[in-house]
Amino acid sequence: MTKDEVANNTRKFFKNKVPELLAYAGYSESALLSSHDLNTPKVSSSNKNSAESLIFRVDMSLQYVQAIKLALNTMPPLYKQVIELTYFKHLKMFQIAQQIGYAERTIANSKNKMLKEFAIRFFAVQARLGIEDKDIIDLTKTKEIA
Repeated sequence: MTKDEVANNTRKFFKNKVPELLAYAGYSESALLSSHDLNTPKVSSSNKNSAESLIFRVDMSLQYVQAIKLALNTMPPLYKQVIELTYFKHLKMFQIAQQIGYAERTIANSKNKMLKEFAIRFFAVQARLGIEDKDIIDLTKTKEIA
C-alpha cells in the first residue's frame, strides 16, 4: 500500500469512524483534545442491541478512543496540532496555517506524512493497550476502513 493510500485511510478514519467511536464511548471530540483521562464509558440506552453486545461495543469504542488520544499525544507537536485542528476543530487549511504560523503550502505538503505517522502510532498503541490482533484497526490496510 502506498503512503497516499494510508493517508486516505486515515483521513476516512477521522471523518467517518472516529465520530462513531466517540458516540459509542459517550464522548465528544473535545475529550480527545483535553488533558483528562478517559474513564468510565457512558452507555447510551438508545441502541436496541442486547445489553452484552452494547457493553462490548461501548468498551471497545472506549479502548479505540483511548488509543487515538494516546497516539496523538505521542506525535510531534506540529503533527498533533494539524490533525486536531483539521479533524476535531474542523478548520480549513488557510485557518490552520494562520493559527500555527506556517505557510498553507507547507502544511498541505506535509499532511500525508502526518496522517501516515498517526496510522503507525495508532496501530502500535492499540497493541500496547492489549487490543486483540483481530480487533486492531490497521489503517495501513484497505479492508479496515469502510
